[in-house]
Amino acid sequence: MKKLAFISLLVFLAASSAIYGQKRSFASRSNVTGGFKPGLLNITEIHGGLGYYTIGRDYSKRFISLTSIFGAGFAKNFTGGIGAGVSLYDEGALFPLFADFRYYIILGQMRAFIFGDAGILLNSTRKVGETVIFVSPGAGITLPLGDNLSASLGAGLYTQFRQKDYGMGEGSDRFVNARLGIIYLF
Repeated sequence: MKKLAFISLLVFLAASSAIYGQKRSFASRSNVTGGFKPGLLNITEIHGGLGYYTIGRDYSKRFISLTSIFGAGFAKNFTGGIGAGVSLYDEGALFPLFADFRYYIILGQMRAFIFGDAGILLNSTRKVGETVIFVSPGAGITLPLGDNLSASLGAGLYTQFRQKDYGMGEGSDRFVNARLGIIYLF
């Protein structure tokens, strides 16, 4: 009987220690998954878009991209970073080089965020023939997968401008963009 009581006490202490450890780690989670300390992070995303295209214009119908962003938390809810990747269009591949900024809003376990990307699209051929810049504002959510790992899902508007369109002319290419990613905090 004493052995049973002793084993029950040990099991109870082990279970309560494990639960306390989980609650404590939740309270000190990373900036991405709900915590208080900014740090270095990596965001890897796959995203694609369907374009409102002008007939006969290259790189304006649809695309799919794989990007990686290396960034840091600047404040409790604000992160920024530099990203690069590859974008596959119907007409060929372009290589984005951009800056990414995100502001997070805590909603329980889930975090909503608004983001803004801006940069240039580099190409290895002269098919585009000019410099292309882009901007992409949007919003999304992150769900924690662990202390340093989160999944993200977002959507936004992706707009690219060619050199003659920098004044927001009629010829800019616009896409509805959806993105799915993994965020890892170092």
